[in-house]
Amino acid sequence: MTTMMSSALPATALVRPIDTVGVMPQGLTDTDGERIAAAIAAARTESTRRVYAGVWSRWERWCASRGVAVLPSDPLAVCAYLTEQAADGRAMGTLDLICTVIRHVHRMCDLHNPTDALAVHQVRRGLRRTYGSAPRRLARPLSVEEIHQIVDGIDRATPIGIRDAAMILLGYASALRRSELVALTLGDIEDKPAGLLLHIRRSKTDPDGHGAVVGVAHGQRAATDPVAALNAWRGIRGAAPGPVFTRIWGSTISLQALTGHVPARMLRARAEAAGLDGTRITAHSMRAGHATTAALAGVPLDRIAAQTRHKDIGVLVNRYIRPLEALAATSSKDLGL
Repeated sequence: MTTMMSSALPATALVRPIDTVGVMPQGLTDTDGERIAAAIAAARTESTRRVYAGVWSRWERWCASRGVAVLPSDPLAVCAYLTEQAADGRAMGTLDLICTVIRHVHRMCDLHNPTDALAVHQVRRGLRRTYGSAPRRLARPLSVEEIHQIVDGIDRATPIGIRDAAMILLGYASALRRSELVALTLGDIEDKPAGLLLHIRRSKTDPDGHGAVVGVAHGQRAATDPVAALNAWRGIRGAAPGPVFTRIWGSTISLQALTGHVPARMLRARAEAAGLDGTRITAHSMRAGHATTAALAGVPLDRIAAQTRHKDIGVLVNRYIRPLEALAATSSKDLGL
């Protein structure tokens, strides 16, 4: 018999082999085991595995500091950790992720899931009532005028300025997620007379890689035309296959892909350089700004949803549309204050 450790587990987890998968029956080989492990690992994206590993590592360190067992985890220890995290200001989404990771590792180890305990359910419900479950720091949507202000302040005589302007304008016009933006390759871009077609191979809501196509039209101003900005960047990046947006070392343009954190840091820095408050500006500010600006312009909801590829229309309505309607319809403007 051959045993294997599932690579789907966080790298820091100390686990025993999984009986139903980890112990290979007679007749199966090490190669079979490696293929099974690879398939299990592929069940979640690399970025998800990194997030899980980080969450599990922090849980391990907390358990070590308290002298409690990490595997199997005691439900009351989970309760204590959740309440401490909430008191430290962690959002409910973060607490939910902690429970998801703890459940995942225990399931992979064929251990009883401590988050199923009644005490954990009651603590999570109580924390929601105490702290609320709404996101605490939503990204601020950027308006078209603010995008103009940001890109007008970029020196497009430099490679990094050309790249950043292209990334901002394409990100805003396409409403892509930051992970999708940095994952674009030259082969994913299809030039058309009316603009561009972006082939999104995989996304947050499409983990199985069915793919989607997003259109980007020519802009109305030369300085903010996303197609022209991307063409300018492609002109100096070169035609070598690989990611569209790459790292720049000094004046040297590499073919190394950007991480998902780069668009957020870059956009905030460019916004602050243009005189804007960067406190709530993230990479999502481009996607949120597209949806909000389109709604203000009267674009039908189905067209906005088709562009942003929101599967849950309620998210689009509640997060972007209703706040605009509330401001437009508020009776406070008729009070004469």
